[in-house]
Amino acid sequence: MTPTRKPADLSKLFRARSIALVGATEKSTWCQILLGGIRASGYAGELHLVNPKGGEVFGRAAFTSCVAIGRAVDIAVIMVPAGVVLGVLEDVAAAGIRYAVVLTSGFAELGEQGARIQDELIDRARSLGLSLFGPNSLGFINYIDNVPAIVLPPMVKRAGPVAVVSQSGATAGAIMGFAQQQGVGLSYAVTLGNEAMIGLAEVLDFLIDDESTKAVAVFAESIRDPRAFMASAARAHAARKPIVILKVGTSELTAKVAQAHTGALVGDDKVFDSACRQLGLARVGSIEELVQTAALLAYTGPITQRSLGLVSISGGACEMVADNAETFGVALPQFGEETLAALRGVLSEMGASTHNPLDVTGAAVTKPEMFENVLRIAGSDPGIGITATVCGLPDEASKISKFNTVALAHIGRGIQASGKPGVLLTQTLQPVSELSLKLLEESGVPFALCGLDDGIQALGHAFAWSASLDRAVYRPLPPSAAAVARPRSERETLEYLAASGVPVIPAVTATSSAQAVMAAAEALGPVVLKIASPDIAHKTEAGGVLLNLADDAAVAEGYARILANVAKAQPDARIDGVIVSPMRAKGSELFVGIARDPQWGLAIAVSLGGVWVEALQDSSLRLLPVAAGEIRAMFEELRAAKILRGYRGQPAVDLDAVAQVVERIAQAAIALGPDLVSLEVNPLYVGPDGRIECLDALAIWNDTPAPSH
Repeated sequence: MTPTRKPADLSKLFRARSIALVGATEKSTWCQILLGGIRASGYAGELHLVNPKGGEVFGRAAFTSCVAIGRAVDIAVIMVPAGVVLGVLEDVAAAGIRYAVVLTSGFAELGEQGARIQDELIDRARSLGLSLFGPNSLGFINYIDNVPAIVLPPMVKRAGPVAVVSQSGATAGAIMGFAQQQGVGLSYAVTLGNEAMIGLAEVLDFLIDDESTKAVAVFAESIRDPRAFMASAARAHAARKPIVILKVGTSELTAKVAQAHTGALVGDDKVFDSACRQLGLARVGSIEELVQTAALLAYTGPITQRSLGLVSISGGACEMVADNAETFGVALPQFGEETLAALRGVLSEMGASTHNPLDVTGAAVTKPEMFENVLRIAGSDPGIGITATVCGLPDEASKISKFNTVALAHIGRGIQASGKPGVLLTQTLQPVSELSLKLLEESGVPFALCGLDDGIQALGHAFAWSASLDRAVYRPLPPSAAAVARPRSERETLEYLAASGVPVIPAVTATSSAQAVMAAAEALGPVVLKIASPDIAHKTEAGGVLLNLADDAAVAEGYARILANVAKAQPDARIDGVIVSPMRAKGSELFVGIARDPQWGLAIAVSLGGVWVEALQDSSLRLLPVAAGEIRAMFEELRAAKILRGYRGQPAVDLDAVAQVVERIAQAAIALGPDLVSLEVNPLYVGPDGRIECLDALAIWNDTPAPSH
């Protein structure tokens, strides 16, 4: 993958200057909506209606075929029954049209039989040199060039910098409707449908290169081609163009992985969460969050100094923002001494405080110029990257007062004087009407965020996305090559890791009591006994682990007891023997789990180890490959990180040394090849003397029998 790869040229599709509506009929509701939108928009290009019966449709002469049009056409919008589409493609290609927008449903979305019909459709299109958009799509609208090829009301009244891409047509309509409500102008709205040929990645590539689009808002139900998607994300990262994504559904690991600890940490859609973080995508959880975040980023672009200076006429708003800022990742640093001195000069007689967030109090009602003075000073502070001013924004003429207009004018001048980006922030999620936009434009306020929580959350996403530009974008692994010999048992897995440069605890697999006693004697100290079985994933629960056995008698008795416990708990389990290892002094136990996601490939999770893996559900996750520096950051993300730094007398863990060991474990997992399902090290021991060792490890393969429970 490379961010400089050449994308497909979709300009003829999305900037079509001539359209053929194939299957045009007055009986079709879709045709009525589509043609109504084209007429209402004042589309300046050529429009041709095609109906095999000819005659007149919607008061216009209809051609009996695309060939009959007799002139060049950019795109054909097809809305005929599914069984007729293949034949229509022949006519479209014969007419020299190279793009077909297939609105018709009845293909892969219906299941296996529909997928076979769709495959036939793709094969036919390729043989004819056609590019298909859809099928099962509601089309698209280009607001910049006024190309409304969509079976949805255009909704947005003014073009703008945010593009919407949705795998759901109905959800695209909801996003467009909310954008209209919030006064957010769109550049494009694209409903992908089944993505038979032109998919999410291809559309993203087009929008990344489109100068009118400053941010892309994506609604996704699934990522059908993860590698292409990652390549597009890399291009967006290189272009410093934000992609904000609302993805529903989960990425499920195989059942085998779910039976190991790793499945609990990597399951659901945590892998996709990690992919977004590593690819520099802003992931959101609602349509409101999607639109407001994309609109904010379209306005701000990258924010160099990722900290907020908040000015408010409401002390309550200051407190609500302060309560939620940390949750949403928004820093509210205190002002520098020069800033504080200047603020005291402006605010002292009002009795207002000078800390951030800054409450100018109700005094601003009689002296609205305070907004301008405070924003100029606070926004100029070197520690502030962007300002937000909490103030009302009328959306109806009846709500306008003299204070509104004067205050907004002072806020606009204050933002300009600060030399930093600034936004207006309303206390509630209110509409931004045409009147609101007119007031903002006249006052020089560049942008409005609505709702304290929604606004601060959008700022948090903007900060996180801006920070991602400072890091190298994630590069996926190349397709897996042939693997080394498969380690099957715990002991084989540890031996493989040792051969890969990973420190591993010495161990012997004993198949008799005498062998166990001999191995314990060579350990020169207390030992641990563990059952060796490919069928037992949780040894402790099966009575298969005994600790701190100090003499021959204890070892011999322990060997017999483990076999008896396991025979009772899991009588059908295969037994390779009993592993004898030296007992390590009390230290820290960590967990390293690597699992193969069916879509995204290998992912690595780290957490505290031993019994704490599932008890705390506190893990950090990345896609592989990942370097030692990023692995250290993963440990620092854990809620339990303070324990690793040294807590209540426990020695601090050398995270740099641990990260280097974990990087070797990850590289060893990659080398095991495409049939590896998961590799788990639990625990990775860190002793008080700094010793690091894998105490237990297990590899699971795609043909490994499921462990017994």
